[in-house]
Amino acid sequence: MSFYDDYIARTPASAKAAQRAQAIIPGGVGSAIQFWPPYPIYVKESKGAYVWDLDGNRYIDYCMCYAAMVAGHADPVIAEAIAEQAKKGTLYGMPAVVATELAEEIQRRYPVIEMLRFTQSGVEATMYAVRLARAATQKMGVLKVEGAYHGASDVLMVSCAVPSNVPAGPPWMPTSIVESAGIPEGATKHTYIVQFNDLESLEYQLKKHEGEIACFILEPCMTNGGVIPPDPGYLQGVRELTRKYNVLLIFDEVKVGCRIAYGGACEKYGIEPDLVCLAKAIGGGTPLGAFGGRRDLMNLISPLGPAVHFGTYNANPLTTAAGLACLTKVLTKDKYAEMDRLGAKYAAGLKEIINRLGLPACVTHEGPLGGIQFVPEIPHTYRQANQCNKAMWREYWYGMLSKGVIPMGSGWFEEYSISAAHTDADIDETLNITEDVLKEVKKLV
Repeated sequence: MSFYDDYIARTPASAKAAQRAQAIIPGGVGSAIQFWPPYPIYVKESKGAYVWDLDGNRYIDYCMCYAAMVAGHADPVIAEAIAEQAKKGTLYGMPAVVATELAEEIQRRYPVIEMLRFTQSGVEATMYAVRLARAATQKMGVLKVEGAYHGASDVLMVSCAVPSNVPAGPPWMPTSIVESAGIPEGATKHTYIVQFNDLESLEYQLKKHEGEIACFILEPCMTNGGVIPPDPGYLQGVRELTRKYNVLLIFDEVKVGCRIAYGGACEKYGIEPDLVCLAKAIGGGTPLGAFGGRRDLMNLISPLGPAVHFGTYNANPLTTAAGLACLTKVLTKDKYAEMDRLGAKYAAGLKEIINRLGLPACVTHEGPLGGIQFVPEIPHTYRQANQCNKAMWREYWYGMLSKGVIPMGSGWFEEYSISAAHTDADIDETLNITEDVLKEVKKLV
């Protein structure tokens, strides 16, 4: 019996739930990434580093809702903050002090953020940041990295998951490939693509479209294509080039913000972008995002300026109370050090197993985020990571699921996420399971 068959055998209740859901919800899921064949796990409950499915199977969770659950599932401190706020009201349509308190906490971690606005999600944060950059510069061009995902707004839904068999242009000037039906041509005509960790590619596009580019948006540590850290000097070069060509630099820290360091990528890499986009960690497991940066730019936001930003649920007291509890009471500097330690232990254990088994794979990570890359050499760009042996990855994915571990999100390009709730015992158990699974994966070589 294959790992895929094992998975089906142990999840009959999820199969039944999927059939019911698919009759009324497209694919039976709330987002396309939540689906995997033949159906995903349907969760009954979660706690700490674990989730339980409808069949009662326990899983050590390293997806952690795509790195959003930094505090772990159902953290009691955050749950109490949500309960207390719910007694006072969940939505006012008017401002509450708790949002200001959370904004001040974010600013303490990110001195580069002089002002910020809250949104309901990461996709809104990046969408509004790009709109603001265009308003500030009066230019329409947007640069993004090939393979990077910045949310599903029309302008950024370009070259996010380019299949390896699709002609994508030369490395120094990748082709802009629209990733969804229903996007009008005009929405993406000013979106241009560069390679990550490639300053030559960046300067080529900046020169070619000089005077047209409003902003360069990038994840300072790429998390779509596995975790791909920046090469030494890359981000410094990006900052110099964007200033040279008068282009605003936007850090998309939706995944890595308040995650890979107390002050996110800005602190870890020592770079000062013009705007920063945040989500996931800052919401404490609730839907919350933010964008912010230089005061002169943020003063262009309505009602102070002409760049419109609306949202009934923005900065609502329920999510901001959860975020404030998460950042001030759970994600302390000591906790970041502990997550880093566990991340290093897990990465070292994975590397040791891979090397001992002689697998054509490697491990990339940045602090508590990382993953197995089923390519023989460490990738520095999405194109290199996209050479992943998908058959090996699939066997690994279902093997881990069938043995009680959610190793990462449901795609080869996702990453594992170690939370504040994971322990040494979790890492040890996971490494033992991983070794058993990879012994079977090796048979595919």
